Amino acid sequence: MQSFGIALSAWREILARIFEGFQRQDNASPPWLVNPATKRRLKLDMYYPEIGFAVRFIGLTAKGQGRQSDWEVLEEEQRDQTRAELCRQNQVQLLLIEPLEDPIKLMDTLARLLLRSFRAMDQRDLPEADRQRGLRRIDAARSRAGELRSLINREPEQMMTNLAASGRDREAGLLNTISQTEAAASPPVLAGPPIQFEVGQRVAHERFGEGVVTACSPEGEPEEEDMRVTILFDADQERTFLASIVQGKLRSVA
Repeated sequence: MQSFGIALSAWREILARIFEGFQRQDNASPPWLVNPATKRRLKLDMYYPEIGFAVRFIGLTAKGQGRQSDWEVLEEEQRDQTRAELCRQNQVQLLLIEPLEDPIKLMDTLARLLLRSFRAMDQRDLPEADRQRGLRRIDAARSRAGELRSLINREPEQMMTNLAASGRDREAGLLNTISQTEAAASPPVLAGPPIQFEVGQRVAHERFGEGVVTACSPEGEPEEEDMRVTILFDADQERTFLASIVQGKLRSVA
């Protein structure tokens, strides 16, 4: 089993790859994130204001801090609830990460929140060019999240270890990153109309080849309209995807 430190480094690297080129604020306290009960500002571990997305790591403790008392735990839980409600009121998608939790489950949650950010961006009152640029950038982040999920799903423990090592290299300045200017200069193209999946349907994936849909089940809350799709590929590989992530990589086969 991996240590908390390795898992935390892996998640920092995952987020750095998914949100490459986005403006990020660390230990952020936006003006609206004020606890009404105490009048004190709360914090977000990572905040991406241009797309309304935030991250909070669960289980972090200050250096030298011992075990929390039951009262301190209760206070922390209340702060977490207040933080989540304030984010909701301000249309900010809040991803809570407990680093030792199942990474695939967390990646699926991240994908759902990115889908919400995409839809919120589509409804924002912005100049059309700015809105389309925002949509393209979120769509690219969703694609990167899908690719990382596939990699982690193959060998979860090994991939998280590898990602943690990459994260340490990044922090040491050994990894090259795409600048925001470069990311904006070559935005990806939005995917076309979504495929309507059904059991028995034959499809072709850009990487895994042709296969047949063996299961479809709703994923997330009803208004999110996402779907978990299982495909048995002709090479006898069975894989499960979120429909929102795999769009653009699959096509129906007559």
